[in-house]
Amino acid sequence: GSAADLPFTSIVLCSCSAGALASWLTSPLDMAKLRLQVARSQQEKAVTPPASNNSSMVQILRQVVQQEGARGLFRGAGARVLHFAPATTITMTCYESFRSFFAKHV
Repeated sequence: GSAADLPFTSIVLCSCSAGALASWLTSPLDMAKLRLQVARSQQEKAVTPPASNNSSMVQILRQVVQQEGARGLFRGAGARVLHFAPATTITMTCYESFRSFFAKHV
């Protein structure tokens, strides 16, 4: 490859690390989003309307910290990392491989 191309192993390691870190860091937001979706789904199915429907991401995050501590924010983070690290690795490795191939042959 050209001098600008990274070795294949570097691409794999960098993309896997990036996917793992990004999915771990965004786990609290994903957890809050999921709880909002579940709460809204349950409200739609309820016979009587709920007293309040004003939950926000920030309110849910605060509630989790109060009830479960900071560790509660990262519940399920391991599963997200196990899903997104390989997915990001595959996506970025394919992208970089095809980019390099087409730069040389097109």
